[in-house]
Amino acid sequence: MKKKNLKYLFASLIGVGLVCLVCLMDTNGVNDVEILKKSVHTLKSHTVDSNSVDSETVDLLNGKTIVIDPGHGGVDGGTTGLTYGTIEKEVNLTVAQNIKQQLEERTGAKVILTRDKDMDLGNTQKEALRKRIQIADKALADLYISIHHDAFTDTDVKGITTHYSSNHRESKNLAIILQNSIFNQSSNAKNRGVKESDYYVLKNNSAPAVLLELGFTSNKEDEIRMTSKDFQRKTAISIVNGIIEFFEK
Repeated sequence: MKKKNLKYLFASLIGVGLVCLVCLMDTNGVNDVEILKKSVHTLKSHTVDSNSVDSETVDLLNGKTIVIDPGHGGVDGGTTGLTYGTIEKEVNLTVAQNIKQQLEERTGAKVILTRDKDMDLGNTQKEALRKRIQIADKALADLYISIHHDAFTDTDVKGITTHYSSNHRESKNLAIILQNSIFNQSSNAKNRGVKESDYYVLKNNSAPAVLLELGFTSNKEDEIRMTSKDFQRKTAISIVNGIIEFFEK
């Protein structure tokens, strides 16, 4: 039987019980009236919409706008895995979509993706980078997170890094919180820490901004991890945990 039918069956049984209770009790008895009131309250509490969300969860980050930027897209595929041919733009988008889903399920924040499919944001790389900033500025973003996966000529280089720019005083704190949050999820990736960088989307951003490099496609161990559904899910959860912590401080 479906949950919805069970809910109404349960409500009906309670309703029948209440009718019997009314028939049996002394109408002049104050205590009996109080019992009836409590029973009605119990009935209401059990028939509340099962899809309703706790008001405290809805209020969390209410009024905040968060831009999640899946790096690359379209003709710009980003890095390519040396072992399994993983395309960076694809895993970037998957992680970004997971973060968006987590944020919308757990908070009242407005979440904007710079792209929600495989597409070009400009005819040139510079134009695409400008478009990302324009999206954040137009949305009056309170936070900007760019998702990437790294690569290097030395295939032994691996790990996760969070980049920030000193152009915004809160960006370093955001980077530290997110990096710590990712490794609080017991990730067995190498922790490369936080790093000040001059990436275009960081130094030209009006909002606190970070760029996450969630592993190296050039490293076999990292490539296997970054394509794991479990790692992608845990990473999204940890990043949202970090976002919440950042705004609570």
